[in-house]
Amino acid sequence: MLPRVKDVERIVVQIPFRDSVAKWFSISANHCQVIEVIRIITDDPDVVGYGETMIDYVAVSHSVTDEGVARIIGRPISDLMTDETLGAGVQMALYDAVGKATGMSVHQLLGKPMVRQWCPVSWWNMEAPPDVLAAEAKLALAAGYMAHKIKARPWFDIYEQVNQISKVTPIGYAIDIDWNCQLNQSANAVPVLAELSLQERVGLFEDPIARDDIVGQRAVRERASRPIATHFAEDLFVEQMRENAVDGYVVDGSINRVLKIGTLLATHNKGAFIQLCGSGITVALSLQLGAILSQAHWPYVSMVTSFKEDLLATPLTIKGGYAKVPDGPGLGIQVDDNALDRLRMKPPYKLQLPRRIYTFNVGDGRSKKYATVAQLWADTQIQGNMPHQHRGSSMEILDDDGSKSFDALFAQASKHPIWDVAGN
Repeated sequence: MLPRVKDVERIVVQIPFRDSVAKWFSISANHCQVIEVIRIITDDPDVVGYGETMIDYVAVSHSVTDEGVARIIGRPISDLMTDETLGAGVQMALYDAVGKATGMSVHQLLGKPMVRQWCPVSWWNMEAPPDVLAAEAKLALAAGYMAHKIKARPWFDIYEQVNQISKVTPIGYAIDIDWNCQLNQSANAVPVLAELSLQERVGLFEDPIARDDIVGQRAVRERASRPIATHFAEDLFVEQMRENAVDGYVVDGSINRVLKIGTLLATHNKGAFIQLCGSGITVALSLQLGAILSQAHWPYVSMVTSFKEDLLATPLTIKGGYAKVPDGPGLGIQVDDNALDRLRMKPPYKLQLPRRIYTFNVGDGRSKKYATVAQLWADTQIQGNMPHQHRGSSMEILDDDGSKSFDALFAQASKHPIWDVAGN
C-alpha cells in the first residue's frame, strides 16, 4: 500500500533574476520570478513530493486551486497522479512522491522505454542589448551549455546580437531565435531569416510570424535554411502537417499533454523541444520527460538560467550542451528547503514595476516612446507600425524619477506613443 497524502504545503517564493539580466527580463517576464512550490507530506515521513507552478506563466494548463488540494488529502498518492486538473505543481509533486515511495524515477513511472540519458538543454535570455547577450553566452559556455535561445524584437538589432554572441562562442554553439510572431508576415520574415541563415551559429527559428498563418509558415519554411518551429496547437496541427509548414514544435503544458504531443510528433517525424518554465524542480521534470520522448532532440528551455537560485540542494549535471537525466527516485533531485524559507513571499504575490518610459530607437534618428509594454507590443506586433529588425535599433528604459517632467511625459505617452525624428 502506497502512502496517503497527509498535508499539502503551498509555498510561494520569489526567485530574483540575476542582476545582469533583471532589467531586461522585466520588460516582458517580470512576473516569472513568482513561483508556487508544492510540498506533499505523506503518512510516511520518508516520502515527501515536490512540484511547482510558475503562477502567471501563460503556458501552464492548470493552476493549483484549494479545491484541487482538498481532493487529494487522505488519498493514496497514486490515486490521482495522472489528473492534470489538479494543477501542474500538484501533479508534479504526486509523481515525485510515488517515485520516492516505489524507488522508481518519474520516467520509469511513465511506462515508456528510455531513449536518452543526457538531454540537450539551452540557456535562455529574453530581449537584451547585444553586449549583454554576449556576456550571457560566456556564462552559458562556462556552465556547460552549447545552445542559447534568445528573444528577437524589433527594438534590438538582431544581426548585431548574433554577431556579438558568435564572437565569444565556438563553432557548434547554437543560437535559437524566437520572435513570438513579431515579424508578422512572411514578406517581412523571409529576408531577415535569409540573412541570419548566413551566420554559422544560428540554429532554429521559432515563431517568426503569426502561428495561425499556415500558408505564410510554409512560405517561410520553403525559403529558410534553418528549421522552423512553432508552439504546438491542437487546432492547427492537422493543417500544418498537410501543408508541411513547420519542422517541429515547442512543447509545453501538463505532463499528460507533453506525453501526448511527443507521441504524436513521433508518428510525423517532427522535432521538438520541451519548454517548461520554472526552477531546477521543473528542469528535472523536463529531463524525465525528455528521457522517453524520441522527438525531443532540440535543446530544452526553462527559465532557471536567469534566476539567482535554482532551489536545488545539489545542482543538475550539465556538460557539453547536455544535462544528465537524474537517476534517483521520483524527480531525482533534492530540494533546498532553506531556500524555500528564505525566498518565501507574503500575499498578494504580485510584483510591481515602477512607471516607465520605453524608447524604441530605430537606429536612424527616429524613435518612439511608450508608457507600457502592452502599448509597445500592440504597436509593433499587432499593428505593425514600426520597422522590422532595422540595423542599429535599440531600447532605452527610463524609470519614474518622481519629477514633474516624467509625469508629463508619461501622461502624454499613455494617450498614444510619442513619435520623434532627430532634428524635427
